[in-house]
Amino acid sequence: MTQSSKPRLLVVDDDLGVIAAYRLVLEKVPERAAQSLFGLDELEAELFGEKRAAAPEQEWRIKFLDQGLDAVMAIQWAIDEGDPYTAIFIDVRMPPGIDGFEAAERIRKIDPDVHIIVVTGYSDYTYEDFVEVAGPASKLTYMPKPVWPDQLRNVARILTRGKQNQQAQTALIAEAKRA
Repeated sequence: MTQSSKPRLLVVDDDLGVIAAYRLVLEKVPERAAQSLFGLDELEAELFGEKRAAAPEQEWRIKFLDQGLDAVMAIQWAIDEGDPYTAIFIDVRMPPGIDGFEAAERIRKIDPDVHIIVVTGYSDYTYEDFVEVAGPASKLTYMPKPVWPDQLRNVARILTRGKQNQQAQTALIAEAKRA
């Protein structure tokens, strides 16, 4: 799979500590890559005469932002470039700019296909409030904080694999039409 055909994820949270946690979970460095980083692979090869297989490639491309308005602009740019995001993980409270509720509303108007995952520790808005402005419900997930790392990874995998399957089906249909 080429880099540009990998699904794209967008993470938006004003707390840089939370962004760092997302990075650890969604950009997790495989054990073998960490060993290579510290020269342990070379030492292992020298001592034992063998080298293990390379670490698997990242399943998606990911971008991190800290403000809602930046997210709205990123979604627009992605649409303009013909390389839209598959999903966006968005916090609700993100001072000093627009909050996640308003950002989700604007994003849905720009991209009706992006899946919006609201990740929040507050109850300023209900799931139903979000469905009203950023629905449909099939394109919206509400995850209260704290969120476990496996939950984040699983949501990302489910959504990106669904996008990859959709792309493969589209390619097969186009190929069948040409034949």
